[in-house]
Amino acid sequence: MEEKNNFLQSAKTVSLCTLASRVLGLIRDVFCASFFGTGIAWDAFVIAFKIPNLFRRLFGEGALSAAFIPVFSEYLETKDKKSALELVNVTGTSLFIILAAIIIIAEISFATIPQITSLNYKWEMVLNLLMVTFPYILLICMVAFVMAVLNSFKHFLMPAMAPIALNICWIIGIFTITPFFGDTLEKRIFGVAFTILLGGLIQLAIQLPVLKKMGIVFKPSLYFSHPGFRRIIKLLLPTVFGLAAVQINVLMNSFIAITFAKPPGGTENFFIAGIAIPYPLETGAVSVLYFGDRLIQFPLGVFGIAMATAAFPYFSTHAARKDWKNFAVTYNQAVRGILFIGIPASIGLILLRKPIVELIYERNAFTAESTDRTATVIAFYALGVWAYALSQVIVRAFYSIQDTITPVKVGAGMVILNLFLNLTLVWFLHEGGLALATAISATVQTVILFTLFQRKLTNADMKIIFTSLLKTLVSTLIMSIICWIATTRLPGGDVGILVKLVRLLVPLTMSIVTYFLASLLLRSEELKYLYTSILKKRQ
Repeated sequence: MEEKNNFLQSAKTVSLCTLASRVLGLIRDVFCASFFGTGIAWDAFVIAFKIPNLFRRLFGEGALSAAFIPVFSEYLETKDKKSALELVNVTGTSLFIILAAIIIIAEISFATIPQITSLNYKWEMVLNLLMVTFPYILLICMVAFVMAVLNSFKHFLMPAMAPIALNICWIIGIFTITPFFGDTLEKRIFGVAFTILLGGLIQLAIQLPVLKKMGIVFKPSLYFSHPGFRRIIKLLLPTVFGLAAVQINVLMNSFIAITFAKPPGGTENFFIAGIAIPYPLETGAVSVLYFGDRLIQFPLGVFGIAMATAAFPYFSTHAARKDWKNFAVTYNQAVRGILFIGIPASIGLILLRKPIVELIYERNAFTAESTDRTATVIAFYALGVWAYALSQVIVRAFYSIQDTITPVKVGAGMVILNLFLNLTLVWFLHEGGLALATAISATVQTVILFTLFQRKLTNADMKIIFTSLLKTLVSTLIMSIICWIATTRLPGGDVGILVKLVRLLVPLTMSIVTYFLASLLLRSEELKYLYTSILKKRQ
């Protein structure tokens, strides 16, 4: 019971900090949408920002953390402190060297490509922005590595604060830095790119004092034959490919969106083998996918990723101790908690998609057309919120038992499925088709991973999970009916900000109250845990 309370308290810490970060991120996106809208400048920036984020996922908080935390947790449990600290030093040194080399090669490539081939305006802009944003990978990956070390010590507060620092820096930079870059959106977007670099430096700076307080002072080490480091590398390589599959899916959506979007002021068709084919997308497809995804990331980050982040070190510790009973308890608790929040979040986002976008984004450069397109994207993305969140937990459960191969195999299959769905659905549903492809792929991946992990965790009580799921579905159905009735009784059309606020908050409040009341009547265990372990102050 103490382990469960510690885990849930850790999840609370991460959730609250993530909530603060998501709120600030939402404010950041409100300003960005207002200033840049869904035009070519923001399209290019999204691509230029997503590529460094791909490396962050692979070499930072994703693959490296997944490979490092189980091994480092085992060293903390079974080895002396000197060996554990040496493992930190050699891993950090290796990460720095690899990333520095990648940045140098990339910057040379970005500068050379325009010299050897002709690019249209949108791709030229992407490359120029990449020259600014790409060094961010070194900063954010080192931040993620420090966060992994702190999480291994069950310290979650300062790592969870890092994104807050980035969002504050970003918001300030929009008003103080971007105006110095020019008077057009295409020039001012470079100010946002430079702000990202500054945010990376600040995130790293606030982590290091905490690390030092714990007695860890980073020192370069070339002890690459360290047995723990060799095990990390062995785990890391397949993990990179596994996470690459997921990130390739995300990046693939953006590349397809910008490639198949009709250029502003350009032709209506593109040509393949001399055949004219109409562009299936309009300019701004990348932007509406970004803004839609950002709203989806709000519940996913607050509950899904927070739960997975908090659970991972406990999974790893239980696995290192061979304590499979407590492993199963933590795993079941995380799965049920994700479904309890994720399923109603999925449905709620679908039902309230337009009021949310109208209230948050629609102003100045973000037009009513941008709202309609973004709301459509959210409807399809939201179908998979519960799956996105649950897969975070299950993949980390695999990593904690040092099985990195299974997620790789499943992820590789999802890349193929997602590409097929993208190239099929984009012609019928436009950017909504790209969002739907992501949701379908995530759902299939989660179901497969869940089934496979259940075979490994023989003492997991499936009856408890399915009973909890049934109660969640019934509560969500009741909530959905109330939400739909509320939305149909409120005024529509072009209205002021106060009416927009009412149009969102009334059905949202009614939905939340209805869901929790239904869960209370059904005696949902998750509601009890939410109150006693997350909301209620510990005595």
